[in-house]
Amino acid sequence: MTTLRRELARQGEGLRSYLETFSGLGIVLMDPARKIIDCNQGFARLFHLKQKPIGAPAEDFMTLGGRDFEEAGELKLPCSPSSGIHGILYCRAVEAGSGHLLFCERMILTESRAMEQVGAINNELINLQRESVKKNLLLEKMGRELDERITELEAALARVKQLEGIIPICMYCKKIRDDRNDWQRLEKYITDHSEAQFSHGICPTCMEVEMKKIKER
Repeated sequence: MTTLRRELARQGEGLRSYLETFSGLGIVLMDPARKIIDCNQGFARLFHLKQKPIGAPAEDFMTLGGRDFEEAGELKLPCSPSSGIHGILYCRAVEAGSGHLLFCERMILTESRAMEQVGAINNELINLQRESVKKNLLLEKMGRELDERITELEAALARVKQLEGIIPICMYCKKIRDDRNDWQRLEKYITDHSEAQFSHGICPTCMEVEMKKIKER
């Protein structure tokens, strides 16, 4: 007996516990009628089962057909369509009493299943891309609207309290006609339509005229 075999034999109980519970290797025990007597957690995980399928036909999970396990070496067993799993199990069969112990080493996805998964991933990526494009277009639209609004506000701010265009003014009394056709004093109109404020005084010419009027009285 080699060193490895001796060590595996010595670790028998621990190895058995590992294979039953933690190993990813699927192990299933079948009776002569090829119904499942027992299986490990690895086999249940292969087919996404919450509990062991005790008593279920092995054909529910693997397409066994009329294979003679005694003559078979490595088996390539397609998963049964009823299992919901699309793939091929690579297995080895060992006699166990009148039945067989089947070791399911690994699962290879079939081309159709692989293409199905690739298609699903591709669809997800397309949806993500569409959402990204929609968000980018929305951001661009919001940016344009914001720029337009800023331009409008800047133009409005530039017009605030500024006198524009032709202002109708009386050539005699100097009153100004507003948008409602009311005549206002020059000071009031300019104060209402600009930031300017008036501080009244008298110019030298008017001072001379007014002083002359006073002397003549």
